[in-house]
Amino acid sequence: MPEENDPKEYVDGRLTTGAYKRVDSLVKACVDAQELDRFDLDSICRHLQVFERQNRHYVSTSLGKLVNQGKLEKLSSGAHFYYKYVNNNKRIINWNDVDSDNTLPIRWPCSHLDCSEFGFSQSIVVSQGDLIVVAGVSNMGKTTFAQNFLFENMDAFDCQMMVNEYNPGKFKRRVQKMTWGNPFRENGEPKFTLVERHEDWKYAIEPDQVNIIDWINISDGDFYKIGGIMEGIQGKLRKGIALIVLQKNEAKDLGTGGQFSEHLASVYFNIDKNRLSVRKIKEYNGHNPNGKIWGFDIDGGTDFHFIRELKPCPKCHSRCLVNKIDCLDCHSTGYVDRELATA
Repeated sequence: MPEENDPKEYVDGRLTTGAYKRVDSLVKACVDAQELDRFDLDSICRHLQVFERQNRHYVSTSLGKLVNQGKLEKLSSGAHFYYKYVNNNKRIINWNDVDSDNTLPIRWPCSHLDCSEFGFSQSIVVSQGDLIVVAGVSNMGKTTFAQNFLFENMDAFDCQMMVNEYNPGKFKRRVQKMTWGNPFRENGEPKFTLVERHEDWKYAIEPDQVNIIDWINISDGDFYKIGGIMEGIQGKLRKGIALIVLQKNEAKDLGTGGQFSEHLASVYFNIDKNRLSVRKIKEYNGHNPNGKIWGFDIDGGTDFHFIRELKPCPKCHSRCLVNKIDCLDCHSTGYVDRELATA
């Protein structure tokens, strides 16, 4: 092993040869600063620009020491090994001195044409810091739900809406059709803030406001990241909440990210063609809306109407076919109005 003060230890800032102590110091500094996410031996060596075989061995030895100290965890994925930081930080929650009544009187979308409404509107309990997920098939009412949610709550709460398909003219035309609400204050300023956002949504969250994100787009292959994205958003909330819109495949029961999109949600809706399903309501008063389904129509792209509870079709059992022929009772939708199902 070369002496610790060997002048050949560094060449142009790169460690090419040198004593274990120097390598160990680089590894420790990298780990303490958490410069990498989970990593393997190759990735940390590239990051530290350690290429010489003996020095790579020193890096491996240093990582093993940090594992023994409890700073790193060594995990395996098949035959591959990688390292993960051990997070020992604990945030103590002072639950005994807080106000237990931290719920918010959230209003839900309804019809302003025929006064029909979704049956969960009086039973869902929303608390400060909650996440609401609306996962829907493309062009089937996700944005209508999000904008109606905004209009229903903009008079009672400070609201912010983040959009990623931003067209100010199109947005204004939609708002002008929503004549049941006035989006302007007496001074002519909007009652809500409209923000264009395509990534890093957590940094734009207003902690004490109603935040509406329409919608979170994730690249193919990165769907698992939705859990971390939602965790980041929730971590920024204090007295506020966030409603998050996700895309959903028609054949799937959950939106982008699958089960990772559901874990942190206090409220989870699925929207398919003319149908809203309650996937998850964590807290409710009285009537349990979990598993309920409501049908709806949309007028002019902005207003819900003819909202009614649906049941699985008793004739085709939601298969849409009877003896390989389209079911006439449910018009091959798999669902019928509740009154027809119990008639």
